[in-house]
Amino acid sequence: MDPSFHDQADAMLTELASQCDTGQGIGSMSSSIYDTAWLSMIHKPDSSDWLFPECFDFLLTHQLASGAWVSYSTVIDGILNTAAALLSLKQHLISCPGQEEWISRSLKAERALQHLLDDWIVSSSDQVGFEILVVKHLALLKEQGVVFDFPQSHIVWALYDSKMSRLPVSNVYESRCTLHHSLEALIGHIDFDQVSSWQEADGSMMGSPSSTAAYLIYTSNWNSRAESYLRAVLKHQGPRGNGNGGVPCAWPTTIFEITWVITTLAGVRFPFREASSARICKFLEQSLATRHGTIGFSLSSLPDADDTAKTIMALRFLGKSVSIQPLLEAFEAETHFKTYHGERNASFSANCNVLICILMLEDPTRYTAQIAKAAIFLSAQIWEGNVQEKWHTHKLYWMMLLAEAFVSLCIRLGDDLLREKVLTEAPYLKDQIPPILLQILVDTLQTQSTKKGSWDNICEVTAYAVLTLSSLARLPWIYSLHQEEITTSIKKGKSFLEANRNLWKQGHYLWIEKVTYASNVLSEAYCLAAAFVSAIPSDESLAFCVPDKTTYAMGKAKQLIQRTSLFSHYNPLHLQSVELQACHFLVGLKRKRLEIFPRTAMGEDKYLTFIPLTWTSCNALEGSPVSLSDLQEMMVLSMLNYQVDEYMESIIEREFQGEFRLIRTIIQRLCTEISPIRQACANTTEEDIEPILNTGLVDGEHDALKSIEIILRKYITHILCHKKVLMSHETLQERLASELQTFLLAHVTQAENNHQFVRQCDQQSTRSRSEAITAFQINSHDSDGNKQAWLDYVNPGRTFYNWVRSTSADHTSCPFSFVFFNCLVTTSGEKGIFATATTAYVSEDLCRHLASLCRMYNDFGSVSRDAVENNLNSVNFPEFHHNSSSMRSGTAGKYENTTLSQAKDELMGIAEYERQGLDMALAKLKEGIENEKLMKALGLFISVTDLFGHIYIQKDIATRMK
Repeated sequence: MDPSFHDQADAMLTELASQCDTGQGIGSMSSSIYDTAWLSMIHKPDSSDWLFPECFDFLLTHQLASGAWVSYSTVIDGILNTAAALLSLKQHLISCPGQEEWISRSLKAERALQHLLDDWIVSSSDQVGFEILVVKHLALLKEQGVVFDFPQSHIVWALYDSKMSRLPVSNVYESRCTLHHSLEALIGHIDFDQVSSWQEADGSMMGSPSSTAAYLIYTSNWNSRAESYLRAVLKHQGPRGNGNGGVPCAWPTTIFEITWVITTLAGVRFPFREASSARICKFLEQSLATRHGTIGFSLSSLPDADDTAKTIMALRFLGKSVSIQPLLEAFEAETHFKTYHGERNASFSANCNVLICILMLEDPTRYTAQIAKAAIFLSAQIWEGNVQEKWHTHKLYWMMLLAEAFVSLCIRLGDDLLREKVLTEAPYLKDQIPPILLQILVDTLQTQSTKKGSWDNICEVTAYAVLTLSSLARLPWIYSLHQEEITTSIKKGKSFLEANRNLWKQGHYLWIEKVTYASNVLSEAYCLAAAFVSAIPSDESLAFCVPDKTTYAMGKAKQLIQRTSLFSHYNPLHLQSVELQACHFLVGLKRKRLEIFPRTAMGEDKYLTFIPLTWTSCNALEGSPVSLSDLQEMMVLSMLNYQVDEYMESIIEREFQGEFRLIRTIIQRLCTEISPIRQACANTTEEDIEPILNTGLVDGEHDALKSIEIILRKYITHILCHKKVLMSHETLQERLASELQTFLLAHVTQAENNHQFVRQCDQQSTRSRSEAITAFQINSHDSDGNKQAWLDYVNPGRTFYNWVRSTSADHTSCPFSFVFFNCLVTTSGEKGIFATATTAYVSEDLCRHLASLCRMYNDFGSVSRDAVENNLNSVNFPEFHHNSSSMRSGTAGKYENTTLSQAKDELMGIAEYERQGLDMALAKLKEGIENEKLMKALGLFISVTDLFGHIYIQKDIATRMK
């Protein structure tokens, strides 16, 4: 270890320890325009003078040229900063009317705030109490004659009503609650005199300068303790404690900062010097005991799960055994752990910290239910792609915490008893945790700058990433396969940190309060930990491994994918991560392979190995635009679509050659009956199904049709009654039902075409047909121009263009899968890419190009199998025999001047023409759709479909049926 790291850490801990000894508050939050604006609106008692004129000067100094005040990291920052500062300007103009400069500033601020509100997407926001804060500030500005109307105002009001219904304002009179942190939001709703009893010992209202300022303004009796608190905050915030006119969002944050520093450094085994650590340990132990086992971000603030868990962890790192029972009793809910009572959204990071805290116990088996509960909550959040961390803006922060939590869980599950209990409570964790950890690995590695080795060119964020990778490296099943990749990435990250050591104490606006804030102390602590950490795998036994046979098969599949044009230039080290992720998905996929379609008397399903790898690799290629849940659902759908093809060829095409009409009737009826638009879904048993009446069928055929109906009903129900399909817009549901029916009917049409093709072949002499197939099998890969023979679909009844754009494209499953995929990735109730006539038309055109391209690639790679099995292939169409001038007598379908190589080359040329159409449609679609995430998801679907085509060029992976 660099000795200076130890010196720097010791200096930090010495400073923290000395502040603990003095009893003064600690806090390193950056100044907040929002809170400063509230202090600037306080009048002295019985005077027209302002209590803190320096705060108003601070606002004037920091107004931007646009008229707004800074948006640190989020739109909410800009809205609240600008609204509060504008309100202060209006208040000052009442006291001093006619100030031309202030009037000009006020008008510019109004225009700027309107622009911010117009562009605001409310669903993307989740900061502390934003829904009630924004509404209240707009109401206060309306009282000053400033009215704002904006597109999503109704959404904000709905959130406001929901929040207030769950936190009735009467709560502020009855007990300590989170509303005391935001009393400014309750102006006009409460009697401020009645909340005096809940004032903290330091004079604040739950450690909030803005809330305390509002209390001081609206209480009828001047509160000198509140004034003293605000003066202390104002003095503390400036350089060297001299004040600069600004105040933070919260102060003091003593417990928060001490425990975060201790756990961050101790978590990487940073050695502490006895003197400072002993003083901090004593302070934390006494503080926790005083608060009866739970604690908040400061000594007097409302207890919360986050700070309580961190305090317990810090004390355990410092050698003190502390009970976690008060933590569980206070914050355990039915499905997760609450940060505070009455919170609107659960905190992801708080549940990470609680899980880590429990897993630190010597014997965590007593708390199996709590471990499973936290793990289930965290797993579900990331699996569904719904992580919205409420205390931090950057995803690498929660990824760092989740990696630490789940890696600790993996290692502790080496205990047989704990593993049995936890996986009994939540058996699906075994399928979800490995892909989640590997997804974190992929995302972390791929977002690193290749030039600088940093993440976002920020030291603090780079530290999160390094710590994430070091946690993942503790698992041998990850480290053994990705040692070079992880080690290289960590080394580059550390090099960036060491080269920019002078910036470690410059925090960035990453942390969330009412507005976002930066913390120099936390930035320094994370950078120190990352610079010091080493990637050492654990020697504990592990719970999550995949069979060697699976990893071997996946490795062979990866080698094939690397040869395709999509991945020929992709970092092979990154493919290792998605390869292992695909292995874990494959294990789960194999368990589902016989849930709908039987696979009796069939060849090996080689495609099964390729399915998860195509989705995980393309997801990484496109920047991971969809959730792991949606990824898994598309893998299952891909498997089922292959099985449909097998089932249609092996059962329906073979056994019901003369009864295709009945199969069509079954399909049409099922797609109508099961369509959720027509009726609610219900589980249907075999006894509930009425067989199709047809006097021409014997009993055995009746039974066979009944079996077909049962199987197809399961398949159609799986798709049309999928939970996300049922949540989709009716337009998507109707389109899906229609496309699914078209897909299944296309298989029947294809079967009819195959039989027609076979009948034409049978009209040829046995000798000529045998010679044709034999010549094809021998020379199918000949590219030197030698004459080759293959069978010609003499009278198809339509052109190749018509066939490949209709039956053949539909047969690929691409069109209906495209709609199903959009049901998964589109926000519930919205039409997504089908929202307008133009985007709906272009997206359908795009899908047709993609499906046709996929079919041509597939046919290029499966010419040999199709010839043997008598399946109609693109190259069988007359258009591909245009070089022929005549036919030899007695050898119908055999041509003199055409070679298979030429036909296949021409097929690929037409495929590239379809690719040009695909590219044009995609470019046009991007012009009409602003949702970047949706477009990235669409890019994933295109890449996967394209990759399957490229795989077929390399190798035919379909099951041999005939």
